[in-house]
Amino acid sequence: MPITPKMLRYQAAVFSSSNNIPKSLSTSENGAGRKWLRLFMKRHPEISVRKAQMMNPARAQKLNRHIVSDHLKKVRTLMQRISLHHQQNLLAQKGSKRIHQISNKHAENVTIVGCVSAIRTAIPPVILFKGKRRKPEFMDNLPTGSLVKMTPKGYMNHATFVEFISHLGKFKTPGPFLLIFDGAACHLDYSIEEEAERHQITLYYLPSNTTHELQPLDKAVYRSFEHHWDQELLSFTAKYPGRKLNKTSFIVILSNVWSKCMTYDNITSGFRATGLYPFDPDVISEIAFASSALSEKPWPDSADNKNINGSTVTPVES
Repeated sequence: MPITPKMLRYQAAVFSSSNNIPKSLSTSENGAGRKWLRLFMKRHPEISVRKAQMMNPARAQKLNRHIVSDHLKKVRTLMQRISLHHQQNLLAQKGSKRIHQISNKHAENVTIVGCVSAIRTAIPPVILFKGKRRKPEFMDNLPTGSLVKMTPKGYMNHATFVEFISHLGKFKTPGPFLLIFDGAACHLDYSIEEEAERHQITLYYLPSNTTHELQPLDKAVYRSFEHHWDQELLSFTAKYPGRKLNKTSFIVILSNVWSKCMTYDNITSGFRATGLYPFDPDVISEIAFASSALSEKPWPDSADNKNINGSTVTPVES
């Protein structure tokens, strides 16, 4: 529940009035004046003015300590079950949907699917363009091994996710792998499970609305991607004013950005920040849980966490 400068000025005036302080701070209906605020900030250098990051209500409620703790316990159990606790074969995958609107009438979606490992490597990306026919030039200038597919809307679907699993199978090292990713509807299909089993890949879905804190790519790699993408896009528009960003020029920009964001340091930072590698169940800060405090409910006891058929019941946040 962050406080704004205006709220602080108002609360200072209320405090002054409620405690009968002789020299009232109330200079207007907005509370204490701006000069008081400047002096307050000068007296408290540990406080700074920051831009707020917007968060939807679902994310604010779902990222609570009980859900995160349960998530990390499950990951730890899976790592031990498939003997990953002595290896570093831990993967995280997520489709990054980015829309850059050059023209209101002609902009379209492109999905970039990235996958990185806890051994600090990245597999070549999968690019999903909107359309039916893939032109040969769509493969030009891409990172070696990249895969380009066409889909009706430029989004991931069941079929393309199966192809992604097959693509991953070509680049992973032999032996069991744990693939951690979000539980979007397009990721939920028996054919995906079958393809993953063929390649010794165990699938693990992240808790809903928690990827902003629990997905390694979101925490580091894609933040870097956004920064470098914006810089490359500005360079493109400056060099070619008025030109629309088509698929061919998109690929050129993507190739420049990919090598800048898929770095050893970014990948390492993402896995460390989410507590996956090195495994650290206490890595998420208290501040991250603050938004869920008002709606947080304790995780049910194991005795109460069963339905009449013996199946596990997942609690729903209010």
